[in-house]
Amino acid sequence: MNLEELKERLKNFDISEIKPTWHGFNRIQDRRRSINYPWIISLLTSQKGLYKFEEQKPINAESELKFKLWFKLNYLHDMNVYIVINKKPMEKGLNRMEVISAHKVKRKIQEKIRKNEN
Repeated sequence: MNLEELKERLKNFDISEIKPTWHGFNRIQDRRRSINYPWIISLLTSQKGLYKFEEQKPINAESELKFKLWFKLNYLHDMNVYIVINKKPMEKGLNRMEVISAHKVKRKIQEKIRKNEN
């Protein structure tokens, strides 16, 4: 799957089909992170600033896809959002997207980590 295909899949989700996990809701609403749930929903539905994704191993590999999404917020910060979606798209109302976690990171720190991994 490439970035354009993922954007198309995300565009087909209804707001009512996007739910946070218990862990995700607590992490997103944490005041120290200075992010909130409506902001995450807005990023996922509009895909504004989505520039990269990484496919990860889901718990239920037969029916799920798990992704780490990178959104560019401004010249200094990125937002990382972890989601799980159905492997096969279904009709409206039956799709599901779970937001596992989200956090805001400084881009410089991410670049240093990538350089150290290589």
